[in-house]
Amino acid sequence: MADGENKGVLDTRDALDLARNLHMDLIEVAPTANPPVCRIMDYGKFMYEKEKKDRAAKKSQKSVDIKGVQLRPKTTEHHLGFKIRAARRFLESGNKVKVTLRFKGREMAHLHVARGMLEKVVDATNDLAYVETMPNIEGRTMLLILAPTQTTLANAHLRVTQQRITEEREADKAAGYDEEVEEAEVPEEDEEDDDASTVLQRAPTPEEKARERKQISRGKLAQKRADEQFGLP
Repeated sequence: MADGENKGVLDTRDALDLARNLHMDLIEVAPTANPPVCRIMDYGKFMYEKEKKDRAAKKSQKSVDIKGVQLRPKTTEHHLGFKIRAARRFLESGNKVKVTLRFKGREMAHLHVARGMLEKVVDATNDLAYVETMPNIEGRTMLLILAPTQTTLANAHLRVTQQRITEEREADKAAGYDEEVEEAEVPEEDEEDDDASTVLQRAPTPEEKARERKQISRGKLAQKRADEQFGLP
């Protein structure tokens, strides 16, 4: 019954008649029970209230975005401190954080340095987040994803949290660090340019120059013999 009164076991026809007399609907709520359990209610009103609760619950949920923090193996301890504080602010705002560490040129030889930097980020944020994706290498990039804990998410909407985040962001900006600029992805073509510059930084040794001249001479001699063999001018 709509008022919660239990009518006991009724014949289906009697239950339908009772619902009609009350201008309500007979709804089966536990079809697998023996005997099946039904309720007499205003089904339209029931669905309206349910949709209203669902909308309210959805409205109260905070969408989780993914913010980015960019690192390099050459990132200094001082600059790393700015990056970590930015990551903490992102997490405290209820966002996930993707830490991207890019390698250029011969920096791939220093994976241990990169892993050490990511471990520092994890240790500095473990009171706010957990590691959702462990550090892994994709091409010339090492990635780490941090996700806020339930406690962090619950505190994200608090005014005191938002006020502290704003104050810390302004302080870092005054010190020369702008997280909105730093969050931007580094274009992939920069890696190729850096590779080239890395190779050109060292001038060839006399031995290398001599080997190169020999290879050129051998190539010309081989081409001359091939021309003579096939009668080419």
